Order: sequence, then C-alpha cells, then structure tokens
Amino acid sequence: MLQIERITSNKGNGNIEKEIIEYRHKDENSNELNLTRERVSRIWQLENLPNLEKLTLRWNMIKKIENFENLSKLTSLDLNDNQIEKLENLENLVHLEFLDLSYNRISKLEGLENLVLLKELHLVHNKIEVIEGIENLCNLEYLEFGDNRIKQIKNLDGLVNLKRLFLGANQIRKMKNLEKLTSLEELNLTGNAITVVEGLENLVNLRVLSLAQNGISKIDGFSSLTKLKTLDLNDNRIDNIENIDQISGINTLWIRKNNLDDWKQLYQLRAITNLKSLTMEMNPIYSSDYTYRNRMNQILPNINLLDGFPLNWKQGDPYQELPKEFYSYFDEEERTIALE
Repeated sequence: MLQIERITSNKGNGNIEKEIIEYRHKDENSNELNLTRERVSRIWQLENLPNLEKLTLRWNMIKKIENFENLSKLTSLDLNDNQIEKLENLENLVHLEFLDLSYNRISKLEGLENLVLLKELHLVHNKIEVIEGIENLCNLEYLEFGDNRIKQIKNLDGLVNLKRLFLGANQIRKMKNLEKLTSLEELNLTGNAITVVEGLENLVNLRVLSLAQNGISKIDGFSSLTKLKTLDLNDNRIDNIENIDQISGINTLWIRKNNLDDWKQLYQLRAITNLKSLTMEMNPIYSSDYTYRNRMNQILPNINLLDGFPLNWKQGDPYQELPKEFYSYFDEEERTIALE
C-alpha cells in the first residue's frame, strides 16, 4: 500500500486542490511501478514494494525528490517532466543504472557521487550552468545535457566508458576537454556558438558527429576521426568544400543551409567513395528542384539519397513509389541510433 498526494485542481490563481489516496499495487512483489501522468505531487511508503527495480513517475507535479531511500534494488528511476529544483536524497540508490531528470528546474549538479553504477543520465531542458559532480561516474555510457545553460565542456575526464554525449542547445563556444573520452562514439554539439572544429584528436572511435546550427566556416579538424560515418554540418557558414581527405570514410553528410555557391566545388565530394546520403538544400546553389537534382545527379551519380529522398525522386509527384532498396540505404547501426 502506497500513499500518494495528487493535484486534483489548479485554477491558476494559486488555489490548488489536492487529495491523498491509498494506492495498492496489483502485485506487491512486482519489480516495476509506472505512475506516468497521474498528477502526483508526492509519494511515500515505497518501502512496501521492496522488490522495486524500475520506478517511472514521468509527467507529474513532483517538486522534491524524497522517500526513495529504502529502494535498495532500484536500477531505473524516471522523473522526466516534473517540477524538481534540486538533486537530493539519491545517495542510497547505489544500484541505479538509469536516471532521467529531463524537463525539470534543476540548476546545480550535486548528490550523484554514490551512483557509481549509473549508465544513463538524462538532464535535458533544465537550468544547469556548470558540468560538475559526475567525475567519478566511470560507468556512464550515455550522458544528455541538451538545452541547458552550459558555457564550457569540463569535468568529464573520469567518464572513460562514455559512448554518447549530447550537449546541444547550450552556450558552448569552444570544443575542448574532450581528450579523455576515447570511447565516445557519438557527440552532439548542435545549437551552440562554435566557430572552429578542434579538440577531437583523441576521439578515434567517434562514428556520429553533430555540429549543426553553429558558426563553423571551414571543413577542418576531422583528420583523426577514421571511424566517422555521419557528419552533420547543417546550418553553418561553410562556403568552400575543402579537406575532403579528412572525412573520406563517411557515408552520410548533412551540409544544408550553408553558403555553398559554386557547383564546381561539389566534384570534390566524389572523393568520399562510400557516400550514401547527402543533404545540400538551402545553399545558394539550390534553385529550382528540377535543376538542382539534375545537376547533383550528374556530379554525384552514385549517392542514394539527396535531401532525404532517392536521388532520382521527382518533386511534386505523390504517386511515385520508393525503390525497394530504399531502407537498405541505412545500415542496421544507423537505424538503431535514429530510433533511440
């Protein structure tokens, strides 16, 4: 039997009505409890579910992390989209492997030191300004800090097993302090204020790099990324195709909405022999779709996808069929990344 406080009415004028109910889980030996979108503001007596391993409290109205101290077997805690302002009372959850606190109001990283088994940490859309307090979480594989107020990449040296790092929609100006992240396979820095690609020399296992919506003007700084397969440079300030030898192993290049205005430069992309997918629209070379696609077909006849459609796709024809091999253009690994 659990005790749950629920918001029953909020008229928007500070007059909030609540109720306390007794909640009986259909199986007290269950290892999972899901109370998504139940208007929960507080929950207690969780010790009555001693076998709980997965607790989901997404889309509720919880303001404080509390009453979880007896959940010694908990491995997954989802508090996405609540009203939490402080990271606290998590120190006893030493078996936690998954923690999602995205879409809350957290401004400081603290109280995570004991969660050394943590593999995934999600803190999207909070108010975090400084990366700190996670240096000893050496088992982390997935770290998500998108849409915060972070200005500097730092304090990540201990995350030697980190494979995926998301820092999009922050205020980062410089790519630095990444040299210890040698296991990293995916790095997302979309929507920052980066102008120069640098600091990637040690990221030899990187397969996916997203640098869209920055201020990058030059294709450079990729020479050590021999395993790179997908490069996203959409919405930058690139006006010249150069240093193609640094990215000759990729199969996907997104470079839409830049400043490319010379068709002759595009012939250099032929050096990317495994290129399957290219996004080029919204550059100055783009005029009518008919002219653009025909010229791209002449320059790069071996690519499969142009701007997300088959190279020979006819704009405005809703009855044409996708080729049978359309989905085979993406290997299994790329589809997995997209779905996750």
